Amino acid sequence: MAGFVLLIWPAVMLWLFTKFDKQQALILSLVVGYLLLPQLITFYLPGIPGFDKHSIPAIVAAILLASKRHEKTVADPPPMGPIVKVLLAVFIVTPLITDLLNGDVLIEGNTVRPGLTVASGVKEVMGAYIEVLPLLLGYRYLHDYRGAKMLCGYVVLGMLFYSIPMIIEVRLSPQINVWVYGYFQHDFLQTIRYGGYRPIVFLEHPLWVASITSIAFVFSVGLAKTDRSLRAKLTVAYLALLLLICKSAGALLLSMIFAPLIGFANPRRVLMICCIGVTLATAYPVLRSSTFMPLQGIVDLAMSISPERGRSLEFRLMNEEKLLERALEKPMMGWGGSGRSLNVDPYDGDTVNIPDGLWVIFLGVRGLVGYLAAFLLLCAPVFLMYRAASKYRSVESSEFPLLGAMAVAVTMNIIDLIPNATLTPITWLIAGTLLGNAARVYGGHAVTLADGAEKPQPEKPGLVTII
Repeated sequence: MAGFVLLIWPAVMLWLFTKFDKQQALILSLVVGYLLLPQLITFYLPGIPGFDKHSIPAIVAAILLASKRHEKTVADPPPMGPIVKVLLAVFIVTPLITDLLNGDVLIEGNTVRPGLTVASGVKEVMGAYIEVLPLLLGYRYLHDYRGAKMLCGYVVLGMLFYSIPMIIEVRLSPQINVWVYGYFQHDFLQTIRYGGYRPIVFLEHPLWVASITSIAFVFSVGLAKTDRSLRAKLTVAYLALLLLICKSAGALLLSMIFAPLIGFANPRRVLMICCIGVTLATAYPVLRSSTFMPLQGIVDLAMSISPERGRSLEFRLMNEEKLLERALEKPMMGWGGSGRSLNVDPYDGDTVNIPDGLWVIFLGVRGLVGYLAAFLLLCAPVFLMYRAASKYRSVESSEFPLLGAMAVAVTMNIIDLIPNATLTPITWLIAGTLLGNAARVYGGHAVTLADGAEKPQPEKPGLVTII
């Protein structure tokens, strides 16, 4: 059943692209595909990356959109700045260089890990391009206000529908994936928290459900700033309750910090705080080794709140320390794939440390170069959006609060990549959409639904390129 659903999804997407316009079809294909398609099912072909729920919607969407290139329903995107282009190129090419530098065979006791080859590097390059493809699609086709608002609205609507199986799992235990696809996709113990269950539905882990729920929640707050109706307010309240049943302290804490900012702060102030947040998150590998990061104090605080959560945090930090030591043996380009960046037992070959945070995974696999390319590529839309908003005297028009909410969603996900690996195609799609809209606004094409036309301030001397 699971394999069949994955195989017919391109046909479903073909129907979506004949039924809806480009923007609607793209958003529905990626968002619905990620929420509903089965986890852990992958189709492999020789020499190319596997096809799964993450890659199939993006690849098929790119093909269908390319086939409809003559239909000018969406204007051409604004120019992409040279820095973003360089980050994209480095992100895509780094795996090949890494594999070329890791041709040696690793022998530790009874365990042998083979060296990497040009073929494996080319395969990783294709995988990196497919991973970042949603960002490119969002930039190309969702760079206007309609695309941004539609993406926020469909993510909110998707989670409203998703709340039904989520509530069922909280009440009856996480069984939806078993009922539909015939298997459970993760460790069942990970769904038990605080004397009850937390939902997983069709995603990788309950933390992923909490992450996408928090994104939908901040989107609903941003949409409510332009729609003062009772329905919009009830949506915000409902998604807040839905976030509570996810029982994820990290997602709840981030939402409690950022959602009030979207609701009450000036959009430019929100974007400035987002810039600070993504900067600190990206600098985490350096900060955690300094005296400015009181790791033990954070663990003690977590222990005082919940011994279970405190022990979990302490375990994660211990794993980070070992994995970071391993990564620093090849700091620039990393160890490459095939588990070479992990510490293993030399006798039975079992992994000694469990990688949780995506930052340490990237640092170990692709080195500092690959890590910075990935994180700065995610940070670029936030920085550019702040720079674009700074050109306008008034940012209270309906566009800026919504784009500020998108920047918050990207910021929250980047921060969450410190303890977790919750980077999904939806995150890349949001980042690409924000990047395209930021470039458009920076070019002086902001949309104002209030009375009067919004005009940018005169260009200041200095760099005139986009990011």
